[in-house]
Amino acid sequence: MNKIIGNEIAFKTFNFLRVNETEIEIPQIQGKLYREVGEDNPGEISEFENIKYGISNEVLDQNKKYLNYYKSYTSEEGKAEEDFKLFELDDEYSELFDLHHIVAEKDSKLKVVLDYTSCGKGEKFRNSVIKVLAKENSEVEVFVIARDDDKSLVLESIGVYTEAHAKVSVHQYELGAARLYTNYKCELIGEYSEGHVDSIYFGQKDEYLNMNYDMIHRGKKTESDILVNGALKDKSSKNFKSNLQFIEGAKGAVGSEEEYSILLDDTVHSISVPLMLAHEDDVVGNHASSAGKLDNDQIFYLMSRGISFDEAEALIVESKFSGAIDALGDEKLKDEVWEAVREIIKRGN
Repeated sequence: MNKIIGNEIAFKTFNFLRVNETEIEIPQIQGKLYREVGEDNPGEISEFENIKYGISNEVLDQNKKYLNYYKSYTSEEGKAEEDFKLFELDDEYSELFDLHHIVAEKDSKLKVVLDYTSCGKGEKFRNSVIKVLAKENSEVEVFVIARDDDKSLVLESIGVYTEAHAKVSVHQYELGAARLYTNYKCELIGEYSEGHVDSIYFGQKDEYLNMNYDMIHRGKKTESDILVNGALKDKSSKNFKSNLQFIEGAKGAVGSEEEYSILLDDTVHSISVPLMLAHEDDVVGNHASSAGKLDNDQIFYLMSRGISFDEAEALIVESKFSGAIDALGDEKLKDEVWEAVREIIKRGN
């Protein structure tokens, strides 16, 4: 096992809290091929050359060294495009080092769905890097559906760069993996540009989730929101960090960060660190975080109408997840994600 440090917090706090950084154990990499051959990698997107993003430089270097799948997604100026890609890991194809370049040209719209699944008896390893460039007045939607199995180690690095009046929305559905490490960073460069996150997670068994979100306002009148809803059951644990940062010069910027976690068992462990840094006076920032058990009044209300405790529990969790799942649009995909959520909710799993 090789150990690396990643998901470092933007502003260090007390060491005893153990949130400043994360130690990640990386298994022995065999350098396997993936089941498909992707496109030839054209190299770095120029806008990302001087931007720090991702779980760590070591994780990005590892993705580059062992890259076994690359794909680009583009929308031409003034046009709308959609793309979908399914990735499947198993005992034969147990390693995935995938890189995605998502580029929306001026005045265009682009929707990309990346769906990850895995199965089999052996351990799997995935290191995914997703980079989004939204040019002037473009709109981008990215959906990352992660249904990796309980023998998977997953690293996800997402970087976003916005030009003037561009809008990027990222949705993550983290519904599996023995250990998951995800890092999202959005650089709101152009004035009036927007960055949005609406994501869910669900931990079960002894799964571990480590999530880090950075929303950086640089341009004037930029707008952002981070909304993450999650649930934990059994002996699962979660470490969530978010940073809403206003750089000097980002006058009139507005941002918010919210994370809500439902703790379904006494044996789960939840840590949340919402951070807001302001280097500009003329901004509006809000942040909130909460973690707790189900509301007894809600449970009583539902059970008084003939619904069992397990059914009431499921209804409350589903109500928190419905907004993000509805955003998928595609009915088949929504059904598949709901099926995955309901399978986790079931008691006795």
